[in-house]
Amino acid sequence: MGGVVLLTGATGFLGTDITRTLLRRSEGRVVALVLAPDEAEARLTAARAWSYAPDLAEALGAGRLEIVAGDVRRGGLGLDPLVHGDLVRRVTHIIHAAADLRIDTGPDELRPTNVEGVANVLAFARACDADHGLSRLSHVSTAYVAGGRTGEVSEEALDGRFGFENSYELTKFEGERLVRAEMDHLPVAVFRPAMIVGDSRTGEVRTFNTFYVALRRYLTGHLRVAPASRRLRVNIVPVDYVAEAIVRLTFEPAADGTTFHLTAPPEDLPSALELMRFVRGWATERLGIRLPRVVFLPIPTVRRTAVAASQLQRRGGSRSRSTTAVLRPYLREKRRFRRDNTDRVLGPYALPWRTFLPALLEHAVEHGFLHRSDRTVHEQALFRLGSRSLAMRYLDILGDRTEARTGPEVRSDVVAASAALRSMGVGLGTRVAMIGPNGTRYLTIDLAIGLVGAVSVPMYPTSPTEDIEHIVRASGAEVVFVGSADALRRLGPEASKRPCVSFAQDQEATGGSVESWDAFLQRGRAAPLEPRSSVSFDDVATLRYTSGTTGPPKGVAFTHRQLRWMAETMASLVPWSTRMRPGSYLSFLPMNHVVEGILGTYSPYYMPVPVEIAFVADFADLPRALPAVRPMVFFAVPRLYERFLEVARASRAGRRFLAMADGPPKRLLRPFVRRQLLRRAGLDRCSQLMVGSAAVGEPLLRAFRDLGIEIHDAYGLTEAPLVTLNRSGRNRIGTAGEPLPDTRLRIAADGEILVRGPQVMVGYADEGSAQPFEDGWLLTGDLGRLTADGALVIEGRKKDLLKTAYGKYVNPSKVESMLRAIPDVTEAMAMGEARPFCSALVWADGPLTPERIAAIDAAIERVNLALSRPEQVRRWAVLQYDLSVGDDLTPNLKLKRARVAERYRSTIDGLYAAHEAPVRRKVART
Repeated sequence: MGGVVLLTGATGFLGTDITRTLLRRSEGRVVALVLAPDEAEARLTAARAWSYAPDLAEALGAGRLEIVAGDVRRGGLGLDPLVHGDLVRRVTHIIHAAADLRIDTGPDELRPTNVEGVANVLAFARACDADHGLSRLSHVSTAYVAGGRTGEVSEEALDGRFGFENSYELTKFEGERLVRAEMDHLPVAVFRPAMIVGDSRTGEVRTFNTFYVALRRYLTGHLRVAPASRRLRVNIVPVDYVAEAIVRLTFEPAADGTTFHLTAPPEDLPSALELMRFVRGWATERLGIRLPRVVFLPIPTVRRTAVAASQLQRRGGSRSRSTTAVLRPYLREKRRFRRDNTDRVLGPYALPWRTFLPALLEHAVEHGFLHRSDRTVHEQALFRLGSRSLAMRYLDILGDRTEARTGPEVRSDVVAASAALRSMGVGLGTRVAMIGPNGTRYLTIDLAIGLVGAVSVPMYPTSPTEDIEHIVRASGAEVVFVGSADALRRLGPEASKRPCVSFAQDQEATGGSVESWDAFLQRGRAAPLEPRSSVSFDDVATLRYTSGTTGPPKGVAFTHRQLRWMAETMASLVPWSTRMRPGSYLSFLPMNHVVEGILGTYSPYYMPVPVEIAFVADFADLPRALPAVRPMVFFAVPRLYERFLEVARASRAGRRFLAMADGPPKRLLRPFVRRQLLRRAGLDRCSQLMVGSAAVGEPLLRAFRDLGIEIHDAYGLTEAPLVTLNRSGRNRIGTAGEPLPDTRLRIAADGEILVRGPQVMVGYADEGSAQPFEDGWLLTGDLGRLTADGALVIEGRKKDLLKTAYGKYVNPSKVESMLRAIPDVTEAMAMGEARPFCSALVWADGPLTPERIAAIDAAIERVNLALSRPEQVRRWAVLQYDLSVGDDLTPNLKLKRARVAERYRSTIDGLYAAHEAPVRRKVART
């Protein structure tokens, strides 16, 4: 199979599969006609549409796949005259797959594509045939051109007397009629597929059509009564079968002048009852939910006539139709599509629906039945901000007041901010720095930066001046956004040279050369509207700087493709029952944090329900905000859970419950205690509590489990924000869970964890930075192992391993997590490099009374019993907690070990003084 194939609708759902099949099965060249004003825009459109199809993205640069800009709705297919002439001379085959698939709109809106578009393709085909003889014109129609016809429907039948239920059926009928009129003059083949569903192997589908409407309603508990017969045969066919058939028959001489029903034999189709029973069983096994049995009540049959078709044309269709009205043509199939031509030329086809339906369901549930678009995360957010059915709502929690904002209000600001950035010369690739607290203003800036194709460079709100200066200089930031007076004061000379805009709520952060928030937005509202930026999915979208625990912060680069994958994947990890009901999310970790920046900034826009997002500007407001918001999922660092556990232990009920021996009374009380604690904390609506960003001790997680609360540990790093997660219902304490989809792990010979996956950074952006990759694998610097069932166990940092003076290696993270699990201990740091034994600094909140110190001493002795001799803490100092973010801790509350060691040098030296003497505890008070 060779020649040059012109394919219309190449970027659509079916067109994408046809393109793939053509490249795989033929040796010729494929010319994809893409709706765009010019070639550059056409290539960008194709690359975006095929971003889910890496094989096509690769083919774009391989020479066999050619992109041309055009429009089937225009004469000459909207092609440049020179391109039109060139294609007329070269094209040997045409596959016309472009169509307007909307069911709930009027025929006048569909005819430009479905009727005039067909006429324009036919004119092009005639020109090719006149020039050198066209080998084939393949026209993709639909089985539903049968309209209201009942009984057996032959492949030659095309009769409008039976009427049509919707504009799509009508206009596809009109288009096919034009094609059939040319069968005596052109080598035409017509294809009539049934309802096309996802790939039979992967379940992949871009548009969730009418078949999926019923599935979604049933899986969300909204389909109790089906307006159909239980014996109804559901007329579905996988996209890969349709694409293979069209490509094979396009090059098959026997297909000339023939129409083919690409349907399954009726006896192979699932009945409505069989389908719902299968889905019910799958949902119980896979999702852990029990769905009700469906009651089938057939809707009355209404005879459709030619009058119905004329009325449809006069009224222009309906824009507000119920689900039942949209599905009506597919709920009363009283016909049998014959396959005489298809069986004769292609051979019989048995529909293995029980085999491929699980893949369809998995894919649909993973994506929440949301159509997969070619939008970036920033464009997806802008789209959702304007949605009514999937509305977004926001709360800014600012101390003792809360400000509510609607999606359209925020959208207006995002559009204005985008225009304002363009007026400042910010565009594709420009680096824009941001430092400030969480809030809708931060969100507005982040989205606006992405929409103009610039690169965001967010920094921690508490970053010291030297870090700000380093990041601004290293990133090449050209504009700086500041969200507080305190952050403005921390700008050094380097950052102050840049244009600066304040998004602070307080007026103190404005004035002088700093542009106010209102002035910035007004600048944008006065600017002319411009088209969207020509950003590619492979363009860098953001630089996320490391926290600097092991040296100067490094800029980690992520592309738009990676942000979208992470946002979609994070949304899909939320348990199904939670994901399909309106919910709320609380954003309190700094939004420049890689996980928070994905969870709170992008993932909610891939939730298929209305969502409310509450932003906490000040961490101190979290205890008040949580009960008010009651989020649907919650991600926090270990220290927050430690404080939560301290509160539980301090309560009278908590103390009594934890003191109880295991047995029936405790098991009976556990659900009650769990509900009370979670309700008091504002976490009672959470479907999953997650912990990450720092090592978490197993005793902490087991203490929560004793309370009936599951905390799901996760693993990730700035260079790969989320790698593994303990999923809901599969929480394995002691592990960091299983890898995310499309993620691979490998353990090197020295125990280092290596990662490959879509979430792994493209590299460090700073000049001169060594890239931590080996043969495409990210070298994480973390040590770990994989369990027999594929879960990851973290065993410390490769660089953090201590080697004592006796040559024994000790993992300080393990020791520290056990020390932090001691009641009253807030933080701990283990030491021992080149020393004769391990020692530790432990910090406690509140007054260090002799009784508290004695209790901590005794607890450390008990910890030592669970450690090997080299790991045991032989001397320690109990200190008053005075560690501060910036000086001693990173913004995500990790110890800056070198700085802390320097600060407490005299205390540490004292622990090792005269170590030849008998070992004894040392208690230091500060």
